[in-house]
Amino acid sequence: MRKVLITDDVSAVLLEGLPGLGYTFDYIPNITFREVKDSIHEYEGLVINSKVFCGDELLRNASNLKWIGRLGSGMEVIDTVVCDTRGIKYFNTPSGNCKAVAEHTLGLLLSLMHNISKANYEVKNWQWIREQNRGEELSGKTVGILGYGHTGEAFAKVLSGFDVKVLAFDKHRKDFASGSVFESNYEEIFEQADILSIHLPLTDETTFSIDFNFLNSFKKPIFLVNTSRGKVLTTADLIALVESGKIKAAALDVLENEKLSELSQQEKDVFQLLIKCERIILTPHIAGWTHESKRKIAQKLLEHIALFSA
Repeated sequence: MRKVLITDDVSAVLLEGLPGLGYTFDYIPNITFREVKDSIHEYEGLVINSKVFCGDELLRNASNLKWIGRLGSGMEVIDTVVCDTRGIKYFNTPSGNCKAVAEHTLGLLLSLMHNISKANYEVKNWQWIREQNRGEELSGKTVGILGYGHTGEAFAKVLSGFDVKVLAFDKHRKDFASGSVFESNYEEIFEQADILSIHLPLTDETTFSIDFNFLNSFKKPIFLVNTSRGKVLTTADLIALVESGKIKAAALDVLENEKLSELSQQEKDVFQLLIKCERIILTPHIAGWTHESKRKIAQKLLEHIALFSA
C-alpha cells in the first residue's frame, strides 16, 4: 500500500476515500515542519494546507514523493519550480471554497456599506445612533474585481442578484464577459469603480501591488474588500487612505502576517493602527472556512488523487 501524510485538519471525506484508491495514510494535523521534513521520505503523497512550505529544504528529502495536494487555493506554499524539477505533481482545490469566499466577501461589503459592525458595537454599548449610521445601497454601484479566477467569478455571481455593474480584470484570462460582468482594465476600474474587491493569488508580481499609488489612482472614494492574500496589499498605505477619506471603509479577511504572536515591532505598530480604525473590519482568514467548503475541498482533492493514481 502506498502511504500519504496528511499534515492538517481535513474532512473525513478524504480519510474515507484514500483506502479505496490504494493508499494508507498518517493523519497528523498538529505535525511540525521539522517532523514533516524528518519523515517525508516515507511517503508517496503529501496533503498540506498553509503551514507546511514545500520548497527545496523539504523536498530534497522526499525521495519517494510523487504528489502534493493543497487543501485550498493558494499555491504560494508550494515551490512549483522545485516540484517540476523533481517530477512531483501538485494540485490545489480552488473550486472547493470559492462559493464560501464569495459569500463572505458579500457579507463584509454589506457590513461596510450599512455600518452593521459599527452599529452592533454601539447598540451593545447602550448607544442608539441612527443618523450617523445611515448606509449606502449596493444596488446601482460599480464593482471592480481584481482577479477573475474561481473566487472572483463566484463573487460576481453572488452580485448578480443586485443591480450592479461589474468591471473585472484578470491578466491571465480573456473573453469572460457575460451579462453585467464586463472584461475591464485598471484604467476603467480606476475611473468608474465605487467598490474594489481583491481576488488575486500571491505571486512575485502581485506582492504589495495594491499600494498607495494604486489605491490613490481611483477617481472616487471607494469601499475595499480583500479576501485573497494579505501580502498583495500594503496595510500601512490602506490605513493612511482610509484615514484621509480616499477609501470610505475597508474589510480585510487576510493580513500581511497572520501569526499575531510573532509580529515584528514595525508590524505591531501597523496592527495597532489597524485595530483602532473603526472604518476597517477584520476577520481571521475565514472567508473560505465553512463546514460545506471543508467537505468540498476534501472531495475535490480526492478527485485529483484518483485521476493521478488511475
